[in-house]
Amino acid sequence: MIPQSPPSCQVAPLQICLVGASGRMGQRIEEVCKRPSENAVIAIRPSRDGCDEGAPQPFDVIIDFSSREGTKRAAALALTAKRALLVGTTGLDEAAHAVLARISQEVAVLIAPNTSVGIAVMRALVADAASLLGHDFAVTITEVHHTKKLDKPSGTALALAKALGNGGAKQFDPEAIQSIRQGDVVGDHDVVFSSHDEVITLRHHAKNRDLFAIGAIRLARWIAMQPPGMYGLDDWFDEFRNTVN
Repeated sequence: MIPQSPPSCQVAPLQICLVGASGRMGQRIEEVCKRPSENAVIAIRPSRDGCDEGAPQPFDVIIDFSSREGTKRAAALALTAKRALLVGTTGLDEAAHAVLARISQEVAVLIAPNTSVGIAVMRALVADAASLLGHDFAVTITEVHHTKKLDKPSGTALALAKALGNGGAKQFDPEAIQSIRQGDVVGDHDVVFSSHDEVITLRHHAKNRDLFAIGAIRLARWIAMQPPGMYGLDDWFDEFRNTVN
């Protein structure tokens, strides 16, 4: 059973600074925060010129779903405010990663190309399958997203490819990932293991963006409690696995 956020009567609401509030994910996070079960509120929405929309007030953590430049602005804000940063923006370049690595010396930074609990579990399953099946199975990765998603392959597909390597499989070439952009698909990811005699398919289908918004709030609450450093989803997942076992 996935642990839920504690009741608001026990813990003060998580105060979020949301970078990229006008985007698809930002809008879903706004809506999900209205649910009492999430026990979170949007305290600040930084605009592109760096000014706060609304009256400035304290916040606990920064959630970034914006762009490469937006992520750099979020990093600068995290450093100034000395608050943890969750980066959900994908397609980051080396310059953005360098900025995040630099500020992680003073604040906690979590890079999460996919904030779904299901994808976190799928990555673990992919690693286990790669370890158990060895080199006897050929592997393919396919990802499908909406036409407005620019980065190819998706950050999630790259994370799944990395999971294959973690499981002991040979390094999966990112250029071999099949990326499809069509319609308004939220996100589909398939990892297929095939031999001469059988086929095993691990698939994640996102029905809507709310699951990513809920996951982002969960991750933001976790990273807000961590000491300075650079974190990945594996760091959170190890603790999550121990919680549900």
